[in-house]
Amino acid sequence: MKLFTVGPVESYPCTREVYRKDIPYFRTAEYSSLVESCMRRLGGYIGLEEGGRLLYFAASGTGAMEATVDNLLSPEEDNALVINGGSFGARFCQLLQHHEIPHSAVTLGVGEALRESHLLPFAGRGYTALLVNLHETSTGQLYDIEMLSRFCRENNLLLIVDAISTFMVDPYDMQRYGIDVTIFSSQKGLCLSAGMSFVALSARALAHRRGRCRCSYFNFGDYLTNMERWQTPYTPAVAIMHELDAMLTYIEEQGGLESWLEGIRKRCQYFRKQAEAAGLAVCRDYPLSNMLTPLLTGSVDAHQLFLRLSREYDFYVNPCGGALAHSMLRISHAGNLTNADADALIAAIKTLTR
Repeated sequence: MKLFTVGPVESYPCTREVYRKDIPYFRTAEYSSLVESCMRRLGGYIGLEEGGRLLYFAASGTGAMEATVDNLLSPEEDNALVINGGSFGARFCQLLQHHEIPHSAVTLGVGEALRESHLLPFAGRGYTALLVNLHETSTGQLYDIEMLSRFCRENNLLLIVDAISTFMVDPYDMQRYGIDVTIFSSQKGLCLSAGMSFVALSARALAHRRGRCRCSYFNFGDYLTNMERWQTPYTPAVAIMHELDAMLTYIEEQGGLESWLEGIRKRCQYFRKQAEAAGLAVCRDYPLSNMLTPLLTGSVDAHQLFLRLSREYDFYVNPCGGALAHSMLRISHAGNLTNADADALIAAIKTLTR
């Protein structure tokens, strides 16, 4: 089996090795030391400012999204603006609605790129926060973080970024772009097992925290207190923390973050060049993340192609839902993949679409 999926991604030997050993008990000084090391390294990778805090949860990325909404925004004091360009932008809208947070959405049509003209009607309208899935994974569109950051600065909005499928594959820096909250998870750019998510909070976000969390499990106050000793209030995903330590060490051995990002960029560029040379159609309607390439399948049913790739070749790619279910596949470039793997996938797609 070969995973060309956005998450979980094809894993590396260093993380697989974790599960060959017994996973130790976690309420110990040794585990706290491991967490401290991982959190400090991750904070550096994400550009967390001094005075900011990084929390982690035994939960999916959606759990971290909901925790952020519940802890930072209130029905009485906030009015949120959401970039809704696909399934994950819509998820932020659903969470805001569930928690009764007043909000509006910049809604993009299928294949529509986000532009500054979409934001201008919302300027000076009293919004307190902008929420965006920076890489809208359902389509592959990577939004312009500089444009969004500028809009938030000019209108004094808290900038809340779901970076779940852009962190560790595209350049990203909280301080450079004035990002107040970053949400990410274990199974995408970090190349770990699914089941752990993170929320990085700037000093400004911590000051904005409303202290009204209705959910006991996700109450940031409890996590902030426990992270003073590098522990969590509830049982963490212990094995994934050990995977994270192994993966961060591996990235350092490969030359560090910049070298890591450059390797993914080159794999991504190689796939797109070879795919187009083979006559496959890469969607170019909007800027793309290095995480994935959206392939348009034309007259070939994309969902049937997804099924045949898995059944006949044991290759797994991401299908799409909604309006794109029968016309687009998404091919990931994160994880333990090579150019030879890309060649094999392209050859398989060509064979199945003749």
